[in-house]
Amino acid sequence: MFKETLTALAIVAGLVATTAQAQDQDRGTRQQERFAQIDANSDGQITAEEMSAQANERFTAADADKDGALNAEEMKAATQAMFRDRLLKRFDADKDGALSAQELAAVDDSKMGKQAAKRFERLDLDKSGGVTLEEMHARRDPSKMIEKLDTDKNGSLSMEEFAKARDHGKGHGKKDDHKKG
Repeated sequence: MFKETLTALAIVAGLVATTAQAQDQDRGTRQQERFAQIDANSDGQITAEEMSAQANERFTAADADKDGALNAEEMKAATQAMFRDRLLKRFDADKDGALSAQELAAVDDSKMGKQAAKRFERLDLDKSGGVTLEEMHARRDPSKMIEKLDTDKNGSLSMEEFAKARDHGKGHGKKDDHKKG
């Protein structure tokens, strides 16, 4: 009995370790992909200009009605598009490669959906029901982000600095986080 219990514990420990390793690899891959998207000139460094250009491109793509502001639905759609693969893995209950209305409702009720709503509230500085590019930049000024995260003070972010910021910035956007460090 004792030997069987130890064997079962060893199997569970192995599964937990394998799952954690797979999640770390997935996070590392996503960070590399995101870094490459922002690093427009592929020099291995991200500048404030590249961050700003990437943000402007994402904003323009998300502004479905082209009115110069993102409403809650456009932000929700942009968030869902950005996290499509992760959403499919997590919420595609019937594994058909698409999210049904019922599965999308589960996204809305999830922590991710609630975070998107909170993010919208934080970004909509004038409470107009839409987030302009200016409001987005006011909350996330690329040059201030570079200044804060650029540990070697060369004016840009390396992949290592970017990864460190992404790993430690899980609560980014909260007012108290900007006062730290």
